[in-house]
Amino acid sequence: MTTCTRESGTCQYCRGGCTRKPGWFLPGEVEAAAEFMGMTLEEFFKAYLAVDWWQDTPDIFVLSPAVKGEEPGTEMSGDPRGTCVFYEGGRCRIHPVKPTECRALWCGDKGSSDLHHDVAQAWAEHQEQITGLLGREPQAEEYAGGGIFDWLGL
Repeated sequence: MTTCTRESGTCQYCRGGCTRKPGWFLPGEVEAAAEFMGMTLEEFFKAYLAVDWWQDTPDIFVLSPAVKGEEPGTEMSGDPRGTCVFYEGGRCRIHPVKPTECRALWCGDKGSSDLHHDVAQAWAEHQEQITGLLGREPQAEEYAGGGIFDWLGL
């Protein structure tokens, strides 16, 4: 019997986050993930990332792995649910450098809406990076989904 730990992420609960909606990176983490994949940040963004947002006044834009079947390198839809582009064969392809929200979510810690808010707030001073990657100002669609606990399936 395999014991699930934060490092292994092998239980159904841990893997469930990978199939519902990718977690958000903190500023600075995407560069490490791009390096891990042997890509420049711009190549990594266009191939694997998407822009999500924290609905606020003004909206705060964040970087996240894209959802399979959606176009990477642009904004997510207003209800960005689906399997993370890095989820392959029941495992995270970038596990050692996965987003903060993914590292925080595991069967022993059911996550919190505070983390989601905190990650968004960390991006408030880094909006120019997202604008630079997109080549234009990001646009948010009206968010159609629930809160983080809906995202987690709770």
